[in-house]
Amino acid sequence: MKMSKKLRHLACLIAGSIAVSAAQAQIATFDDLSLAPESYWNGSDGSGGFTSGGAHLSNSYNAAWDSWDGFSYSNITDTATQGIAAQYNAIAGGGQGGSAIYAVAYVGWVSPPVMTLNTAGVVGGLYVTNTCHTYYSMLNGDAFAKKFGGQTGNDRDWLVLTIAGKNANGTATGKVNFYLADYRSTDNSNDYIVKTWEYVDLTPLGEVKSLEFALSSSDVGDWGMNTPASFAIDTIVSQSASPHAGVYTEAGINGYTDPHNHGRHADPQDPNAAINPIFRGWATAVVSYTPAPGLAPQWADPNKALGPATGDRLDIVSLGDLNRAMIDQGAPPGEVTLSFDEPIRQASGYDFAVFENGFISAATYNTGSVEGQMFTELGYVEVSSDGVNFVRFPAVSLTPAPTGPYGTVEISNLYNLAGKHPNAGGICTGTPFDLAEIAGDPDVVSGLVDINNIRYVRIVDIPGSGDLYDRASARPDPASETAGGRYPHNHPIYDAWVTFGSGGLDLEAVGVLHEQKLSADIDLNGAVDILDLELLLSAFGSHFGQPGWIGRCDLAEPKDLVIDVFDLAVLVDQWQNTEDWCF
Repeated sequence: MKMSKKLRHLACLIAGSIAVSAAQAQIATFDDLSLAPESYWNGSDGSGGFTSGGAHLSNSYNAAWDSWDGFSYSNITDTATQGIAAQYNAIAGGGQGGSAIYAVAYVGWVSPPVMTLNTAGVVGGLYVTNTCHTYYSMLNGDAFAKKFGGQTGNDRDWLVLTIAGKNANGTATGKVNFYLADYRSTDNSNDYIVKTWEYVDLTPLGEVKSLEFALSSSDVGDWGMNTPASFAIDTIVSQSASPHAGVYTEAGINGYTDPHNHGRHADPQDPNAAINPIFRGWATAVVSYTPAPGLAPQWADPNKALGPATGDRLDIVSLGDLNRAMIDQGAPPGEVTLSFDEPIRQASGYDFAVFENGFISAATYNTGSVEGQMFTELGYVEVSSDGVNFVRFPAVSLTPAPTGPYGTVEISNLYNLAGKHPNAGGICTGTPFDLAEIAGDPDVVSGLVDINNIRYVRIVDIPGSGDLYDRASARPDPASETAGGRYPHNHPIYDAWVTFGSGGLDLEAVGVLHEQKLSADIDLNGAVDILDLELLLSAFGSHFGQPGWIGRCDLAEPKDLVIDVFDLAVLVDQWQNTEDWCF
């Protein structure tokens, strides 16, 4: 009991320090401004802008025309009004996170909206949504602009917000694009117009002194863009408080461990390395293999995916990559289906792991590679109990833009996609999957797929062009304003594309896992020990979507997406216990 009290006290201190640091990391929230209820400020006082927190936002007001461009601010909550009368209304119905005041931008003829920081630094990101004026114009069309999708719904329309950074010397540092509406998919069910507050990651811009905002649309005419050129922003945060920093931080499953070093990861070539005892089996047979056209023959042996992981990046079978012409012609992506002598069953913890051959970039290049990010080729994962009916894991991909053929991705933006974790250069890890996450799928509920008797795993390559989408709308959204809220739409999936030779996902192995009965064995080394305590305390006080969040530290049932004393109590209860498979 004394240890429990001591740990609880320490955890509370850590939680307090996390909360303080997060609050200090906000650059601007606009709630330090004053407005009468249901009103706005548009620069009619001629001040040329306003300051909130650590940022100044530009405004240009024309008294002769009673018009403005740049930034204004508003606390209007009405979401029903349409047309120009709704130019100050955020379609989300208020500020982000329940705040009262938000900023509204209009990209006009005089000068672009510009935000200038008091002190140059790395901006973690900000929240954005459409104004009612812009939203309803795209949804229904108006006298000046078309209905997005057209009368058939098949027009590939879009509205893009571009945020450009400049450093203290005025030199451009880069651009980030965010789709406020996207109808480019050939599947109309993926079309969307943003109507909630959505987070935009601005860390790729690096250290900036100012941010400049622009809009572009598929709907243009003789005088430029027809779509209304307004949007709303709120809650600008510094890098340390980036809400998407480390959202999907689940570690890969170690292929090899060192039994002489607390069961930690081991280079497969290390003399002390041994296959991780958490594995109880591996794929044993190839059921089918259909790579994309043009795959080099030396990478087309599907038997390479059978048996244990090796960590050898050349010991793989490739699924091939679709180029633009193939995608436009409707060619299916490459895929492989493997079977298992012993079935995979839904049990406590993860149930199986997929090993690709991605690697961590060691340097930043102008080809799109970023030091510390992953060069990977991603794939969907599907499972079946009869080899006929398959269920796909609902994935999330938050990579904001195409990476190019040599580009990298931030793996904390990915979830439930094969290829997320590195397996090359002395690091051998696989991406874990939990069958419990598909328990509610209609084909599982109906009995077509039995998650306690999975005999087949299929991997389907994803060409990283953005033509294929995740299923984020089935997953919790860390930026949701309501508990348990889902992402409002699915996202295009980007990775290195187009690739050649061993193009597409390169599969090395699929391993079946022993049940993990000890949820507090956070690092999965088979024992609840000081290493797990350190991980839990590092995440203590964090919510899903906040810095420091580690999903495996959310131990108490039911899961509440918060790391707190209830989770710590579970760890204390399981302290120094070991798994049956740990030896």
